[in-house]
Amino acid sequence: MTTLIDAVQTQEPGSELVELIEVELDSGSIYLHSGIESDLSTVQFRDLTTPATIRTYTAIPIELTGIERNADGASPRPSLVVANVLSTFRGLIGDLTNKDLIGKRVIRRQTLKKYLYGESADANPPIEFPVEKFIIDRIAGENKVAINFELASVMDLEGVKLPNRIVLGKYCNWEYQGIANGRGGCTWRTNSKITIGTTEYKAYFTIDDEPILPDATVFTAWVSSASEDDLISYSGNKWRANATTSTAPASNNVDWTRIRTYTAYAAGTTYTYDSDDYEYVESGDTIWRLVKTGLGNTPTTASLYWVRGDVCGKILNSCKARYQWQPKASTAVPTFNKDTSQTLPFGGFPGSEKYR
Repeated sequence: MTTLIDAVQTQEPGSELVELIEVELDSGSIYLHSGIESDLSTVQFRDLTTPATIRTYTAIPIELTGIERNADGASPRPSLVVANVLSTFRGLIGDLTNKDLIGKRVIRRQTLKKYLYGESADANPPIEFPVEKFIIDRIAGENKVAINFELASVMDLEGVKLPNRIVLGKYCNWEYQGIANGRGGCTWRTNSKITIGTTEYKAYFTIDDEPILPDATVFTAWVSSASEDDLISYSGNKWRANATTSTAPASNNVDWTRIRTYTAYAAGTTYTYDSDDYEYVESGDTIWRLVKTGLGNTPTTASLYWVRGDVCGKILNSCKARYQWQPKASTAVPTFNKDTSQTLPFGGFPGSEKYR
């Protein structure tokens, strides 16, 4: 297939270069060109994605400059200057203001005049140079004569917002259980219950993804070994084995996960704070953690004595712990291995830089 590069590499390409500019708006694109010599009439060219569709480009004083090809350093930031002396551009963008164009995509197409629609070498698909795409980043200048839009590469993601989200890093930026309040995409139920088959379970976790189980849960004293998902008590703490192991439970050992336990909150009870072994209670369909010794202090978000105990760690493992929760032999104990057939609504970007 003949390309534009093939044509211009000949000694006599036989036609002048034509630059076409497309600006994508919400209501559809506008099509512009700077005129062919002194001819300010419209020109036509085949659509970029559907060549059978013919696009008409309006002539207007317009200039795209500053396009560079650098192997290193910052991405180039070209300027798109549009005449402001006539009403042509204003009429094309309709009810939008110049500021409304920030964030819109600009497409630059280049071809030879003879390859325009209706000319002698018109072809389907159209013959043109590689297409270049930019984003309108800001208005660099505006006066009665011209508007100067500063463009950015579509690959320049600094400050770019997806619909209702900001690219932050590997941490989820959605509000935990926020969909009930219309905030964020976390659909985890406010009572932290999960239904598997016909059975409903409570899946509570600390900010460090430690399971929080009922105080009545049975733990076996550590002897010399444990199998995966065994619940073990050792040195005054409670643990779950993540693998078959003969090493003793420890917080820095990947074979073990610390387990926290809770009781039902009882009004009139004195709860004593212990910074090493926190007190957890269930009240109002969630778990609370004691931060100050007190008597008769009902857990609430405004309490000086209690804070939420069931808290999301905002990392991918926190999302897996909940949405891929599965029980050990139909008990309320979560297994170490997750049900990976369940999808996650995780709102972070695991491959990007850490940020929290």
